[in-house]
Amino acid sequence: MRVAMLGNFPLDPEKIPGGVEAVIRNLAMAMAPRDDIDLHLVVSSPETNRNLTKSYGGFTIHYLPGQRRLGVLTGHYLDRKRLRRALREIKPDIVHAHGTGGYVAAAQESGIPTVLTVHGIRFREVVLFGGIVGWLRQVATIRQERRVLARARFVFVIADYVGKTIAPMSHAKQFAIANPVADKYFAMETTDRNRTVLSVAAVQPRKGIIHLVEAMALVRRKVPDARLKLIGKLLIPEYGKQVQDRIAELGLTDCVEMVGFVTDEELQQAFTGCSVFALCSVEESSPVSIAEAMTLGKPVVATAVGGVPDLVADGATGHLVKFGDVQAIADALTAVLADDDLRARMGAAAKARAHRDFRPAAAAERTIAVYRQVLSEYGVVS
Repeated sequence: MRVAMLGNFPLDPEKIPGGVEAVIRNLAMAMAPRDDIDLHLVVSSPETNRNLTKSYGGFTIHYLPGQRRLGVLTGHYLDRKRLRRALREIKPDIVHAHGTGGYVAAAQESGIPTVLTVHGIRFREVVLFGGIVGWLRQVATIRQERRVLARARFVFVIADYVGKTIAPMSHAKQFAIANPVADKYFAMETTDRNRTVLSVAAVQPRKGIIHLVEAMALVRRKVPDARLKLIGKLLIPEYGKQVQDRIAELGLTDCVEMVGFVTDEELQQAFTGCSVFALCSVEESSPVSIAEAMTLGKPVVATAVGGVPDLVADGATGHLVKFGDVQAIADALTAVLADDDLRARMGAAAKARAHRDFRPAAAAERTIAVYRQVLSEYGVVS
């Protein structure tokens, strides 16, 4: 079976900038070794101005020049055109598109049997876009999301929350598959006694980073050696400056480290060395960072939004708090950091859940089974 997977991916596959890219890599690397799968990943990349092809992990990556301006506002018109051309050349049996934007639209326009993975509920994520341009981006994003969901016939959902949220907009058959975590996370050795809180999130208002910083000022009153490490790509420079200014105002420059984007190796070191993982977003579907932390046996403190409660069992594998409630964030972090036994119990429960549900081989097996079902419904024998 020849499969074309469409989605965001970096030119350097060893430097993964976000959760969607991590899911694509983890799934592709689990699928590629199979003799019955010929896998091609097709990417619209603003990092290149010419077509590039490379082999990685047993599959082929096709990088196409990405539309650099007005992508969202034009429905990614140029990207869709290039993607459709690439699909005609690759001639896949099935297309697996990630997201609810241009990749999915191009797949649907190609006429090839298509299944999509919904990673985020964009109409809820874009509400924080500001200004007139932000409003126009909101409108364009929501329109495209609703259009592709209405046309979809087969959808992978990464959390119950996603499936229930898109149901009024789509009559597609849904298949539940949790985000896979890279195999190496299941074998890493960890430590948990350095009182470090780790948060991995792009620097933007949706991630609630300022609330976490403010909570750390309260945590330090009861756990004086507590530290916070913030890892994530700077998406909104103005917000990044607000976070840095707040760190300085609260006198936390000696215990809060804001390191930006890091390599895979540095990220894994941060995960294995932290005591607790925190994510304080206003909207999430099923964060890969939480799944990675759980796989390593780390308790999680997170906001009870979107699909996060599908991952974190409150009081068992971590604590769930209300978005923006700085005191609640601080209380939850303090409870976990100050109690070694509690941290160990929560970490063990988190790890057990991860080892049961997040292995990439199982996700690949389930995904390929759905491919075959889709092709069968289209009357194609694979």
